[in-house]
Amino acid sequence: MNDKTPLKTSLEQTIDLLTREPDRARRTFRVDATMEDGLRVTTTEGRWQVTMDMAEAMGGANSAPNPGIFARAALLGCVAVGVRIQAALDDVPLDNLEMSLESDGDGRGILGLGNVEPGFESFRLNIRLVTRAEESRAKDMVDRALTRSPWWNVLARPQDIHADIFVVASP
Repeated sequence: MNDKTPLKTSLEQTIDLLTREPDRARRTFRVDATMEDGLRVTTTEGRWQVTMDMAEAMGGANSAPNPGIFARAALLGCVAVGVRIQAALDDVPLDNLEMSLESDGDGRGILGLGNVEPGFESFRLNIRLVTRAEESRAKDMVDRALTRSPWWNVLARPQDIHADIFVVASP
């Protein structure tokens, strides 16, 4: 992977634009979900669709990855993209970048069993990069990438989240 590419030029142009016009960086993202048979659901955001299902043990048909697979993939993908972006901005040459993510949770939480919180208790991210840069410089670059990663940030700090519920009576 050569970090002296159009990637850095593109990033610098975007940084320049958003520095001059910061309001262009503010966005609201909307994704819609449609329930299908059983626990199968398809989400749509813009032109992209993602279909999910649950395992048979949970009442699904196991016809697609479950939401947790997509959530973990989103976190890992976001960090990988962020490291690549930060390496380009910092002129840290990357010859290879590999990552793995492990998460621990207890499946009883989603079913309301026991006194178990739904979700995950911990995440472990392993990052392996091959670079000609000094180790301390490479680690500093990755640390900057993590502080700027949106999905890493979502898990690292509390977020403002709420649900508006609208009940429509069946005919």
